[in-house]
Amino acid sequence: MPKTLLRFSRWLLIAALFLAIGGHWAVLQTFAWATMIVDYSRDGALTEAVQKTFDGRHPCQICAEIQKSRQSEKKHEALQLLKKIELFDQHNTGFIFPSALSSLPMISDTFSETRNCAPSVPPPRAA
Repeated sequence: MPKTLLRFSRWLLIAALFLAIGGHWAVLQTFAWATMIVDYSRDGALTEAVQKTFDGRHPCQICAEIQKSRQSEKKHEALQLLKKIELFDQHNTGFIFPSALSSLPMISDTFSETRNCAPSVPPPRAA
């Protein structure tokens, strides 16, 4: 396999995992917070801007959209959980018992017969 194709496939796998665990929301939220700190620091001190950003009482439009999208995504995931795929048929609970006339061949256990001696005292040391 060419080296560039292998590198591309690794980056594609990393991107897929990043999106699967919700990393895109973290990136968008970080961008929103950075924008809020810059906007709020224009009107006052930096400490006040950071406090306004993270107190939850002054959300920006991006934060509101992120929260709304995450809530709708959670509802969609809950609906998907209800539609899970059943791997086994749970409605069929009958058992099939073999008849008394059928017999299975006996399997001999020769290994347990060869290991019936006690270990040597003292145990041998590893070299």
